Amino acid sequence: MKNLNIGDVVEFRIDKIIKGGFVGNKDGVEFFLPKSLSGLRDDESVVGKVVKAKVKEFKQNSVVVDRKAYLNDVKEKLSSLKDQKVKAKVLKIKPNGLVIDVDGISGFVPKEEIFYQKINHKDYFEEGDEIDVVLLDENRRVFSIKRTLPNPWDEVRSLNPGDRVKVKVSHLTDYGAFVDLGNGVEGFLHISEINWDGINDLTLGEEIEVEIVEIDPDNERLRVTRKNLLTKPAVEFASKYKVGDIVEGVITKFINVGAFVEVDGIVVLMPNKFASYKKGEKASDIFKVGDRMEFRVVTISPDENKVIVSRKDAMPNPYEVFANEHKVGDEVRGRVKYITDFGMFIDLGDIEALVRREDFKGEYEVGDEFVGRIVEINGDRIKLAE
Repeated sequence: MKNLNIGDVVEFRIDKIIKGGFVGNKDGVEFFLPKSLSGLRDDESVVGKVVKAKVKEFKQNSVVVDRKAYLNDVKEKLSSLKDQKVKAKVLKIKPNGLVIDVDGISGFVPKEEIFYQKINHKDYFEEGDEIDVVLLDENRRVFSIKRTLPNPWDEVRSLNPGDRVKVKVSHLTDYGAFVDLGNGVEGFLHISEINWDGINDLTLGEEIEVEIVEIDPDNERLRVTRKNLLTKPAVEFASKYKVGDIVEGVITKFINVGAFVEVDGIVVLMPNKFASYKKGEKASDIFKVGDRMEFRVVTISPDENKVIVSRKDAMPNPYEVFANEHKVGDEVRGRVKYITDFGMFIDLGDIEALVRREDFKGEYEVGDEFVGRIVEINGDRIKLAE
């Protein structure tokens, strides 16, 4: 107690609650914090909490402290710091920001208030570093580093949506990229706006041209697009091919509605209904990624950036081939493909036929062999009976 004076600020951990207040101990000195001077909740949740308080008086075995007086001093000091650039020391580096000390007052700098750019602050600071900060919120003791620096967003206030600018790719993410205008201002380029294929083909540090979609300097918001400056794949496709052309392509990806096919470096769509002459058959059921084959161009819509191709229309119609090689009454063999309430469908190779429930007597399961005679040939409608 010899080194303590009335009005000194002390820091200690609360060890227990007693009648009338809280007790803590540090360096062999016992501190008593009356409840009326604590500003704390009167429950066990405060045990273990580290607090700061001002020395109020000395008792025989303890030092009486006043936390409310300390907090009032802090509030007054913080009010005097408003809008001023002050020195601070980095106490701790956390993923979400920096814990700092400003003339004995602890504060926090959120990571979004450290740099104007998306930079990992943990790579730039060490505990003990001295920094310049400005107070943003005295109640929460939130400070900012970047507000002490020239604001690069002031330099882009003349830009408007539709303007084209040169940028450098500064960060790559799973959902797109961030691009730097060259002065520290970063804009967001969503993956859907990188190109017409929706694939992130950018590299870190690459210089590209983009178009501004949205810009809000006051809220530090900038969205850009690159694909609007690129030729639509359907426009490029239309310069080479026309509807009805037979083209060679490679299956690159399957989706719910069909498959993507690459033709001369241009990705087009093959819907499931154009994959096969068999009803209900999906592209993923009969092809695999990497398959190379011929397709017929069905649709080219440059304005909508839509190109549709068909595999089945690039092949001889198997139903026409069947009709040329068979007649009503012929016996055929196949496998039960699937069974419905009204009958079952038989796989005859490149085509399938229907057997109505009244036209077969036995019990069949999917995969069973079926032998029957043709009772109808009508386009893509083939009917069999036992």
